[in-house]
Amino acid sequence: MFSRAFGLEFYVDSGREDGRNFAILNLRDDKPFYCYEELNRDSEVGTIICNFDAPLLSRFQRSETLFFSITPEIFDDNASGFSLKIIPKANKKMKLYNTEFDLSSNQRIPMENNVKSKRWQILGYEGEIPFLNDKPSYGINFPIRFDQVPSIGVLDAQMRPMDNQVGRDKDYFLNVQSFVERGSYVEALNLIDEMLGIYPETIFKRDVLYLHLVALDGMRSVENYEEIISLGKAWLGAYPTDIHVPQVLFIMARTYAEMKFFEEAKYYYDRLFNEYKGDKYELLARLNYGEHLYARGDRKVVLEMYESVLRETKDLEVASLASVLLGDYYQKSDDKRMAEKYLDDTLQANPDFFLQNIPKYYAMMQVWAESGIYETPAKVLEVMFKTFEDKTVPLYLPMLRDMAIWFDKAGDLQKAHTYYQMLLTESESEAERREIKKLDDTLLLNDNESNATRRLEHYDYVIANYKGKEEEKIALEKKAQTYYDNGDYASVFAMKEDLDKVLGENNPVLLNAVSMLTKNALSMGNCKEASYYGDLYGIHLELQNSEFLKLFDCLYTNKQFIPALEIAKEKSVQVATPKQKEDWLYRLAWVEYVSQDYPKAALAARDTLSLLSDAKHNDSAWVLFMALSKNGNNEEAFKLLPTLEEKLKNSNKMIEVYRIVLQDALARKDDTAINVYAKHLMDLQALHKRYEYSPWVELGVVEALNREGKFQESLEMLKNAESHANKDTEKIQIYYLQGYLYDKLNNKNAALESYGKCEIINAESPWKNLCIDAKKLLENTQ
Repeated sequence: MFSRAFGLEFYVDSGREDGRNFAILNLRDDKPFYCYEELNRDSEVGTIICNFDAPLLSRFQRSETLFFSITPEIFDDNASGFSLKIIPKANKKMKLYNTEFDLSSNQRIPMENNVKSKRWQILGYEGEIPFLNDKPSYGINFPIRFDQVPSIGVLDAQMRPMDNQVGRDKDYFLNVQSFVERGSYVEALNLIDEMLGIYPETIFKRDVLYLHLVALDGMRSVENYEEIISLGKAWLGAYPTDIHVPQVLFIMARTYAEMKFFEEAKYYYDRLFNEYKGDKYELLARLNYGEHLYARGDRKVVLEMYESVLRETKDLEVASLASVLLGDYYQKSDDKRMAEKYLDDTLQANPDFFLQNIPKYYAMMQVWAESGIYETPAKVLEVMFKTFEDKTVPLYLPMLRDMAIWFDKAGDLQKAHTYYQMLLTESESEAERREIKKLDDTLLLNDNESNATRRLEHYDYVIANYKGKEEEKIALEKKAQTYYDNGDYASVFAMKEDLDKVLGENNPVLLNAVSMLTKNALSMGNCKEASYYGDLYGIHLELQNSEFLKLFDCLYTNKQFIPALEIAKEKSVQVATPKQKEDWLYRLAWVEYVSQDYPKAALAARDTLSLLSDAKHNDSAWVLFMALSKNGNNEEAFKLLPTLEEKLKNSNKMIEVYRIVLQDALARKDDTAINVYAKHLMDLQALHKRYEYSPWVELGVVEALNREGKFQESLEMLKNAESHANKDTEKIQIYYLQGYLYDKLNNKNAALESYGKCEIINAESPWKNLCIDAKKLLENTQ
């Protein structure tokens, strides 16, 4: 640490003696200044204050080191001066020394103890003052510091001597390195800022900037992401061949991934995978990349990535991480045996791995326990727990509690009992002891009462008095089971909110009860109630295939397409017989179609047709035709026309089919096809009294007849069109075409009459303008 205010200079050196750290704060000024100690109630130095007569000219903030807190305090009038207040950190001690006289010089040392000096040293230490003891020494003793001892010393990169005055950036660098190694990232970053402010072109710049990145990354703070990215890019650009490049690439990849910038992250992952194959950080990148792929749902290659790292690495820490991630992968896949195998492998080979981040791995083990894996997670907690000095550690009691419960559930009664007893003895208050005692009190939940009403009252008591406890979960489940056994399914369903909250969704007892309620509703023909349950639980219900078919039909009728689609998807895969498969593929095709997923609808409809044995499913051909058409594949759709005309000859569904093929024929001006399909469409509309495509269809036929010169037939068709025209704009067009055709047939009076009808309609249309112009022209020629 180094700072300067006018002539003031102060810096910190550090060292280690007899297994204990120490530090020396050096204070120097151009003029003598006053420093003194203040003792605390234990008669030890609690504060050291140094006063300076000159004003504080530069900005100076509070500084923190491993041993000292240094605070500037300005006098009432800054012109009068300021002071530095030095306080030792917790469990640290300090001592003030006047170093006015250089012990390495030939100058005589006077006896008096000056209260002012240009040089002061403050020694920070643990336990006893270093280097001072009564034991005889048989080796060479080196002093704490003699700045002026003549020596060449360490050389810099240019082979120049680096004594403690010229090369003090070395001391800064070593302190930064020490802070980073200890995980003291905030102190490291503060020291780096000081160092680069004083020595912007230090020879350690490359390494200091690298340590800056490592410290920022080590803090795992979202606020640091932008700085990490900026500094990382600059560092990689400046030092592309440095040995730390793989680590920096890994930091960049991981940071971008955590920022959800996966494309940018993938660039750095790919560089590691391609340029540093087999490097420790390439292997770590593989694991980290796999974690993000898994989180994003792309899980096909994740297992292979984890396994490849475990095969290739020779680093115990990397292997441990890979093994834990493999275990977590299998845990999430509900493969409990494989999950415990990989977790146990890590536990046996490298138990200290879990001590690197106790909160993280404790949380992971809690998730494992929630999935029903207890034995190995309990052993992992045991390794962590043994590192705790006493119950003042925040995780001490929570971890002890989880250990006891998990060993209990794993069937290790001896360890469970041991840790239950520890829980009982560690409690400091009567209230806490009562709460802990309840953990071992199984009597509350082993009630053999045969009377269901009293048993339910008992469970209500436990639920009310054990909120958030394991007893509450068991009591809730037993209460639900009691209702179920008594056939009171509605009461089980009434517990849904509490069961979901405490036991998790899709609890088996609740599912069984809702399944029975659904069966009853279906048997009574109550589609609305059945659909309500189906919307909540869908495929998770315990129903027969025939009941699922009824439930689907209810959901489809009620337009609850999402749960209907979920059921159809699952059942179409699960069923065994061709007839059952046909039933479900038929329904899947329809629900995919109404959900507008036309490619999947076409696929399901095509499969239905390949299995078709039930005439009620003939309209699957219509679904296939419409899905292909909606998806822009008219060519394949039109090939189905003969099949449709065979299976759905007079069905009203054919109205839409003929509308589509007619529309295509009109676009191609295929007059033969127009006449054929228009006739089919008009006949079906008349048969079913549905005229939604009139007068459009009649007008299409008129165009074709006009091209063939069949004007009289066109006039007859326009009469049909007029009978179905509901809009003024349609009537205007019809009257214009009538006038045009009468004119063609030399019936001028009839033509003028039609143009007149067109003209008097109170609506705007381009056809009306044509009417007006044609009428004037015809009147002028008479």
